[in-house]
Amino acid sequence: MLLFLQTVNITAVLLMLFILAVILRQQPSRAQTAFILYNVFSMVFVIGIQLELVHADTVGEALSGLCVQYLGQAGLLVSLLWFISAFVKIPIPVWVYVLEAVCNTFVLIGIFTAEHHRFFYTSMEILTDGMYNRIKVGRGILWYLHFMHLDCVIFTILILCAVHYKKSGPLQKKRILYIAVGIGVLAGALLLKRGGLFGSYNPIVIAMTFCMFCMMIAMVRYHYFGSLHAAVDNAFNHGSEGLIILDREDTVVFVNHRMDALFPNIRKDSSIGSYQEIRRLMEGKEHLLRVGESVYELRMEDIIENGEKNGRMLWFVDQTQPVLTMQKLKEADEAKTQFLMRVSHELRTPMNTMLGMNEMILRESRENQVKGYAKEVSVAGEHMMSLIDEILDASRLESGTITVERKPYLLCAVLEHAEELMRPQAQKKGLSFTVVDKENVAAKNRYLIGDAAHLLQVTVNLLSNAVKYTDSGFVRLQVEMRNEQGNRRLLLSVCDSGIGIEKQELARIFENFGRGSNTGGRDGMGLGLAIVKQLTEAMGGCLTVESTPGSGSVFTVFLPWIEAAEEEIATWMEETQGNMEQVKLSDFHTKTILAVDDNTNNLKVLTFLLKRTKAAVETAADGSAAVEACRRRKYDLILLDHMMPGQDGIETLRQIKEGVDGKNQDTKVIALTANAGKEAKQMYLSEGFAGYMTKPVDPVKLEKLLCQCFDTQENTGLVETAQRGNQKETDWMEQLEQCGIQTQEGLRYADMDADFYRELLALFARQQEARGQNLEGILRKLQNENVFMGNGMHEGDSEECGALWNAWIAACHGLKGEARGLGAAALGGYFYQLELAGRGGDMEKINVLYPDVCDEWEKVVEGIRRALEERNGIEQR
Repeated sequence: MLLFLQTVNITAVLLMLFILAVILRQQPSRAQTAFILYNVFSMVFVIGIQLELVHADTVGEALSGLCVQYLGQAGLLVSLLWFISAFVKIPIPVWVYVLEAVCNTFVLIGIFTAEHHRFFYTSMEILTDGMYNRIKVGRGILWYLHFMHLDCVIFTILILCAVHYKKSGPLQKKRILYIAVGIGVLAGALLLKRGGLFGSYNPIVIAMTFCMFCMMIAMVRYHYFGSLHAAVDNAFNHGSEGLIILDREDTVVFVNHRMDALFPNIRKDSSIGSYQEIRRLMEGKEHLLRVGESVYELRMEDIIENGEKNGRMLWFVDQTQPVLTMQKLKEADEAKTQFLMRVSHELRTPMNTMLGMNEMILRESRENQVKGYAKEVSVAGEHMMSLIDEILDASRLESGTITVERKPYLLCAVLEHAEELMRPQAQKKGLSFTVVDKENVAAKNRYLIGDAAHLLQVTVNLLSNAVKYTDSGFVRLQVEMRNEQGNRRLLLSVCDSGIGIEKQELARIFENFGRGSNTGGRDGMGLGLAIVKQLTEAMGGCLTVESTPGSGSVFTVFLPWIEAAEEEIATWMEETQGNMEQVKLSDFHTKTILAVDDNTNNLKVLTFLLKRTKAAVETAADGSAAVEACRRRKYDLILLDHMMPGQDGIETLRQIKEGVDGKNQDTKVIALTANAGKEAKQMYLSEGFAGYMTKPVDPVKLEKLLCQCFDTQENTGLVETAQRGNQKETDWMEQLEQCGIQTQEGLRYADMDADFYRELLALFARQQEARGQNLEGILRKLQNENVFMGNGMHEGDSEECGALWNAWIAACHGLKGEARGLGAAALGGYFYQLELAGRGGDMEKINVLYPDVCDEWEKVVEGIRRALEERNGIEQR
């Protein structure tokens, strides 16, 4: 009998070693590690039983074998829990393992000290009945608790297997079934042993070996480890990507199933160069491979063996969905462009009426005060247009459709224009505004190559931002040329003493619609700095920022320094002067123009702007009326609005070109619309329009467009006469420039009419004495008052004092508008400061400013008189 039991134990150990060897050959995994531990602790348990069989002559010897058994039992319980968790995918909390460790620790302490207490075994004796020596024990409380814990663990595992069996697939169900059978046999053997069915024999060894065998079958026969290998196979053969493996000679050595489906003609041992479509992808001539409705991208990886390239893997990645997504994004972007065109139209149409009517006031009114008000309206309208353009600029920059010019420009003119636009805004807030030109970089005769319009936009945006976020202190524009290792760059810095920017927000402020958190309640769309950054980069430069919260910020623009050659300057000036002369002297009295617009105010403005060209102008209120008019007669030019109710401009153009007796098939049609942007221009030209002009209509651009559309050879004599007389105009205007008057700006306000401009100058000079006396009289009355309140009111007689202040403000306001209208920006700025001081009742500031204003006023008037005398002398000669 003893020999039989020993044989069973040895056979069990050998079987366990065999199963261990089988499992060790499989793919490593958590389940494999747990199974190995279960296997090892099971062998420890069997060894303990074997020790009890062969060394049980005394209680101490028999107890040693029992200790080894319980040690193995503790390990295999924990291993079994881990195996079930990894294999059946049952999440077991960490606290369960901790509780299991605590219970097993108490059991091991109890069994290892059993000789010294009666908690585990109440009694122990050696039986020598002739069969074989063995120990007989009385069961203590710890023994009962241990086996209750053992039963709880085993039956819990069986319940979990049953629950997950229902949720599993067919293959996993078979695996769980084998494991449940093995653990069930183990549980049955424990129950039967405790019931006394096997007497002194312990059947656990056989049950444990059977359980282990079932676990092995579940993993090996039903391809648990094979599924891990299958994952690798799936990646190569059954994934969505096609794969071709080449050797070092670019010979095909492997083609997966997906690639075989895409290109059935590809064979092993063939050269990849024989497949033209794939070869073009490898050479970079094509970027995507289209097969039916699917799109694939080629990605190549080198195969490295022993540090050397030994072949390549060609992955064909399915990009069908990303390409479809990009197409949808492109369509959405086009829809956004159309939306912006529509918004542009809706905003520009009323602005066209406002600015057009305002232009009529500027041209026809001879009251300087009224013209001053009209100029303020013009400035506000231009600001509104700048907001519209800001949105469109952001859209164009984002889509990459903005164009950067490379033409000669005067840096000083850009800086002066920026100063003229921003100085009044800074002074209105009481800020010090300075322009610092290091080393006379912006010399009067220094031309650079670049985009003057975009440079001005960048400069004004930065200055506007500085003024907006500065409540007190200064705003400074600094320009310099820096030579760094032979690389010359133009630096434009805008420095302020404003609220500053937090360090973590410096990157965010350059994003579209990105604004800092500390804006102080100031309005804005968050587009200005984003546009500045993108425009600067589009011009080949970069933008940096330094800022300290509470102290201010410094924004610096770095641009390439490229000086214009004399030939470039001469060509540019010739083109510019030629265009101005041509527009100035054009006479189209022999031409008839048809203007079509559904907005009667737009038609009224357009008719007035065309008045001085002497062309006959007819109007139509919609597309149908335009088509009817074209049936009656032939026109020399048609100005046609696009977005009209009913029949729009494009449909009207088609009817004019295709029908109406052919009278106007060859007539040029210009799209005159509020749509703005490069995309709109391309669209109109593709539809058959001969040209394009945005609203509000610029008078000079309109007449220049007419010159391009009509034959202007009949005006050659007039142009030549003007060219001979240009020197006469240049000399006296240079006198004005020397006293601080920007004649081009003054001429622009005078509708480019030099005679009218001279009349305005003469009137301003004649009225200087009387207006000066009036202003001086108001000032003395104010100075004679004893006490002034902070709002400019006299404490004792508020009505009389208020009238004086109103008279002062009105006088300064009128002089400000007139001075600016003549091009005397500095003088206009002085009057503006006096006006602001009057509005605030700041007598101290008026007393400080007034002498300087009088000096500047006298200098300007004296310059005007000298210039007019020289002009009259030239005229007489």
